[in-house]
Order: sequence, then C-alpha cells, then structure tokens
Amino acid sequence: MSQQTYLKVPFVWEEPKPLIEVPQRLTFKSVNTMPDNPLIKVVACVMTSSMDASHQKQVSEHEPYEAAEKLLNSANDGFSYQDDWWQFGINENGDIVGFVLPVIFEECTKEGLEEGTIYDIGVLPEYRGLGFANDLLSQGTRILQNVRVWRIFCDTSVSNVRMISAFKRVGYRQYSEPYERPI
Repeated sequence: MSQQTYLKVPFVWEEPKPLIEVPQRLTFKSVNTMPDNPLIKVVACVMTSSMDASHQKQVSEHEPYEAAEKLLNSANDGFSYQDDWWQFGINENGDIVGFVLPVIFEECTKEGLEEGTIYDIGVLPEYRGLGFANDLLSQGTRILQNVRVWRIFCDTSVSNVRMISAFKRVGYRQYSEPYERPI
C-alpha cells in the first residue's frame, strides 16, 4: 500500500520585525482558563469541516473527538509550549470563534532565539469568512514574538485558500514552492 501525500504551501515569518498588531475584535483567553476546557470539542468541530487534507484524513479514520485528541497529544512530539500560549479567540458575545496553538520546535535554538510554528489554528464553521483567521494568526505570531523567536515556519494545504490568504495578509511570505508531505 502506498503512502498518501498531499501538497503543502510553506510560509515563513522572519525576525526581526516590529511586534505585530493584533486586531481588537476578539478577546484571547488561555484554553486552560475556560470552564470545562472545550478545546477537544472545538478542535473536533473545526477538523470535521476543515480544508486541510491531514485534518480530513484524521477525521475519516477516527471519530472526531478521538482525532482531535490524537492531534493535540502529538503536540508533545518535538515541540514545546507554555499552557497559556494556547488560546481561544472570543467574540463580543462571549462565544468561542476559534483557536490558535503556537509552539516552539525543540532543539532549533539559534543564537539564543527559538524557532516556532503555529501547530494548529482554526475558526469554527459559523464564523468563517469574517477574517477571524487573521486575528488568530496575528495573536499566535505575537505570542511567539514575545518568547523571542528568530523564525516562525508554517504550512497549509494547497487547497486551503483561506489560510493561504491569511498568512499573506498577516505578513508571512511563501517560503518555497508547494511540497509533498505524507499524511
């Protein structure tokens, strides 16, 4: 059986840059400070309607909550983060709009600075198309700037046109041509 692959578009944010301005439309709260921590539920909801090929594959192979748990648990493989970095974006009505999960790569320190990535990001289906991915990506980028990164390296599926646009709007640049990645 051959291994499935999909095309990813790589993006990079390279420092030094001024601290990114995070739009004020959302309030950001650590996922751990929310009552009954709904992270798995929110991630499962995002994954079931995601344009990302790896999310689609995970949800096709596992029940959505199990797929979300597996995704979140794998954040301990080669990455580190502080609990308060993982945040929900909350709108003016107090509703969760989406999440951002910034992390740093282990053993990628360069001249005392870390290399980071947005491990995952998602907007709930009912809030898509309103630009909230920009807000969440800006917040995740700012968190990583605050912990002193030298570079933020991210990618997204070539089919995820909205996320590609968000990376560009927030100030990331496409790093190279799309590449194949196993799923």
